[in-house]
Amino acid sequence: MSHRTSHLSPQPRLSFYIMRPALRAFLCAATLSPFADVTGQSVPKAVPIDEDRPVPKAVPVDPNDARTMQPPAAPAPTKGPDDDLFDYASLAYDRSEWAMAAKSFGQYLQSYPSGKHVPIAMFRIGECYMKQNQIKVAETYYEEVVNRYPNSEGAPSAAYRLGAVRFNAKQYDEAARMFALCETKTTLPQVRLAAGFNKARAYQMLGDMKRQITALNAVVAVKTDNPYREAALLSLGTLQLADDKKAEALPLFQELIASSKDNATVSEASVKAAVLLAEAGKPEEAVALFEKVLKITETSPSNRGIALVGVVQALFTKGDYDGVISNYNANSTILPEGDTRPKMLLMVGNAFRMKKSYARAVETYLMVEQGAPGSDAAFEAGYWKLYCFYLLDDKDLAEFATGYIAKYKEERVDSEFLNLARLIRADHHFNKQRYVEAASSFSDVQLEKLPAKLQPGTLFNKAWALAEAQRPQDAIAAFSLFLAQNPGHELTAKALARRGLAYREMKDLPNAMADFKNVAQNHPNSEAAELAYLQMGLIASEQRDHKATIAAFETLVKKFATSPAAGQAWFGIGRANYSLQQWEPAVKALQRAIDVDRKTYLDQASQMIIQAQYVQQNAEELAKSIDEYRRANASGNIPPNVLTWLGLTLFNKKAYPRATQYLSLASTPTAPENTDPRVWNYLGMAFLETKDYESSVKATDNFLKVTADGAPKARALVTKGRALLGLGKHDEAEAVVQEGLAFAKDGKPQALLLILQGDILFALGDKLTGENQAAAATEKYAGAAGKYMVPAQFFDDEEVTPEALDKAAQALEKSGQADKAGEFRKLLKQKYPGYQAL
Repeated sequence: MSHRTSHLSPQPRLSFYIMRPALRAFLCAATLSPFADVTGQSVPKAVPIDEDRPVPKAVPVDPNDARTMQPPAAPAPTKGPDDDLFDYASLAYDRSEWAMAAKSFGQYLQSYPSGKHVPIAMFRIGECYMKQNQIKVAETYYEEVVNRYPNSEGAPSAAYRLGAVRFNAKQYDEAARMFALCETKTTLPQVRLAAGFNKARAYQMLGDMKRQITALNAVVAVKTDNPYREAALLSLGTLQLADDKKAEALPLFQELIASSKDNATVSEASVKAAVLLAEAGKPEEAVALFEKVLKITETSPSNRGIALVGVVQALFTKGDYDGVISNYNANSTILPEGDTRPKMLLMVGNAFRMKKSYARAVETYLMVEQGAPGSDAAFEAGYWKLYCFYLLDDKDLAEFATGYIAKYKEERVDSEFLNLARLIRADHHFNKQRYVEAASSFSDVQLEKLPAKLQPGTLFNKAWALAEAQRPQDAIAAFSLFLAQNPGHELTAKALARRGLAYREMKDLPNAMADFKNVAQNHPNSEAAELAYLQMGLIASEQRDHKATIAAFETLVKKFATSPAAGQAWFGIGRANYSLQQWEPAVKALQRAIDVDRKTYLDQASQMIIQAQYVQQNAEELAKSIDEYRRANASGNIPPNVLTWLGLTLFNKKAYPRATQYLSLASTPTAPENTDPRVWNYLGMAFLETKDYESSVKATDNFLKVTADGAPKARALVTKGRALLGLGKHDEAEAVVQEGLAFAKDGKPQALLLILQGDILFALGDKLTGENQAAAATEKYAGAAGKYMVPAQFFDDEEVTPEALDKAAQALEKSGQADKAGEFRKLLKQKYPGYQAL
């Protein structure tokens, strides 16, 4: 199994966020992003840091005056040296000499680590660094104040600063926690309100509507001296509207309408209230508010357009799409002109889309694009047209999306629709498994600007596409972000497993193993667990951790017995046991690997099984394994040393036919010099025992070619001579004897040669006897007896001497020397009573 995933499938098709009817979509987008003070002044807010302006923007009062975050220090009853140093640093601080102040406060901390001014000194150092755009350094000092002096006067301000920094770093959980800490600890009402408001903003970024609402309610509850209240009311109402909590939202907008002095806020609230009233079945009140909106100079163009199409919008908002379509069909020839016309057509197109009449929706969206080119309505209609093509799975969708993006990318660079169009294109490539194109397209999508419900799936698919596009490092970063942002998500196990594979591709085995273990431990029954156990086993194998290898693979085959990787797992178990010299479990597992996946593991596993049997010197099991392997693969390679050992072992057990089988496999007849000489020697002797004399001669000749004069050669000549004798080639056999006797002058080699020489003469005597040449036969028998007598009388060997005595007696009897033969038989019985003639 490759490192790349084969049985894990990514999230199938993205479930695209179906936007609310156009009017509601406008409403929800209008106030969820910016926050504005009802007086027209900028309200402190926490927003991401711009590259060209890295100073956090979430500050309680004046974002340009660090001193506003400084809580008033209580006057010390008496002054000492530490007060002087602190006052000196504070003087530089008050003069905005940030570097000098940071240095002086630092000297104070070194000189008076337990001084009474330590908390505020730490906070001010943080402020100095913040003013110098050294945010990371500033952050460490704020953390010191919060963590070491949580009850100090500087702790709330430090927590606020940390909240802003974390917010701008998109660490919204931490931002919310810090703002909450500031809100709890501070004694300054304005700071408390600012912290609460920004805490709500952080919850919004986290998509935690429940806690965002709670935070906004706390801000709204303060009704006096609260510059954040109107913005909070508007945000809270918008949230309730987005969550379809119309009963909760309407009173908030109505309060703003009644109390706000800011016309823009009144207009915004009135539009939303009007929509809600229309949805609540109170068209008269809705229309009255729409008319009021039209009279307000500060009404935005979008709100003015909303008011103009209020009636149709009311139908749309109630979900009366048939009514919208019917109203359109009845009035298609007298549609309003100007900006209202395309916006109304846009709602009609949306009604067709909601009724799943995608072809009619596309026609209507085209009318908007052609009738109001360059307008907001045309831009939105283009997106929804593209979305309909997406739902229709149009084959040219990617091309359409690219055209739409190219058309608007300059003028509407930050548009949600443009971002969603990029997502549609990416998702289309993804679903077609064009991962290189998908990865590139996902990189163009601004994840943080997608609807919250789309962000996890989009990020996961982006990470998956990057991995499949062979961009493991980018995939790791994307999966890590997904896991960090979406704890407990249903795709967590798959994300961990696929990130683990990416780490493997990067050769980062520790992190890969950590991800796979996470899946195995925390998601043991998930689809990804199968892959995790396999990869854990593979990594442990690479690291030569044989016990861990066995544990991982055994779990895999136990939990996923039918896994496509079962064969690989069994082989891994066998190989690990083999490395641990645990032969029996090794052989069993390797055999299972063959049974499960014969095609892949027959050769590898069989070789290891054979080696395991060989190491155990288990001849019968080894022979069985070799036979089974050769039946499955006649051309399979078996180590010659294993075959040699098995052949010699069987020869010593006098299993000569089987010995010839394995010794023959160990030989190389086409290049005999490349074969262990012992193979030829014993093969010759084994063939001799099985009476395959021709083969015996050939094998022995191969041995003799590489053997110098000496005892081994003499014994081989005996083998060859006997084979020639078996073939009835007496003269050739005699020539072999003479060759041997030329250098074997004594000892057992000479004795064996003499016995062979006697056997040749004895055989000739038998032949002559058969031909009725008695005299000539007697002469041969007598000659044979003479040859036997030498080893019988002058050589003492428990194997050779009794054979020579027995054969001498037989030859003497044949030659008519019965008395002499009797003496030899008597001697044989006395010296070798247990001898049995061959």
